[in-house]
Amino acid sequence: MFRHLPNIITFSRIAVLIALVWLVHQAWTGAATLAFFCILYGAISDFVDGYIARKYDLVTDFGKIMDATVDKVMVLGAFVLILYLGLLEPTWAHAPLVALIALRELGMTWMRAAAARKGVVLAAEKAGKRKTIWQTTAICVLLAVPMFEGDVAAWTGWPMNWVGLFVHLNGYIYFYYAAFLTITSGALYVKKYGFLVFGRSTHRGGASK
Repeated sequence: MFRHLPNIITFSRIAVLIALVWLVHQAWTGAATLAFFCILYGAISDFVDGYIARKYDLVTDFGKIMDATVDKVMVLGAFVLILYLGLLEPTWAHAPLVALIALRELGMTWMRAAAARKGVVLAAEKAGKRKTIWQTTAICVLLAVPMFEGDVAAWTGWPMNWVGLFVHLNGYIYFYYAAFLTITSGALYVKKYGFLVFGRSTHRGGASK
């Protein structure tokens, strides 16, 4: 059972994403806070499953692929929710940036699968891990806005508009930086590993997550 623990933690993020989708549609006090902790769980569990796999030598090719795939599903699902909720206004800038992030993530998944068909498994490298950290940070901060403006304000009786505005502005900054890292790391990925899709090399190495 223990040897499957990293994969169990990985797949649990799918259940958490489903819970997140349900919670953001609820109007009762506390739903926004639970939604925030859902995405926080996703971020922490992403670190935990990798740590356990490495510490106890439970790393598998299947685990590497599924961890990266589930991360992409959760991040893209969360960004779509944030657009839907208006935490990122679906303007000429934000919606196209989310679309570019999705294109990058789906493209990397396709290239990873193409490499796997040639017997090459690509694990995450630093550029991919960095953009994942900032993506998750942006999502967590943006989802904290309704938690402060709704739940915390209701529980404390204090006006939280200024806190919400400060958090919201920070979320925008983190989103722009995450989008920059996502797009540039994707371009570097294609430049560095594109030959695995079109060539015949059996090189094994790291890849952007």
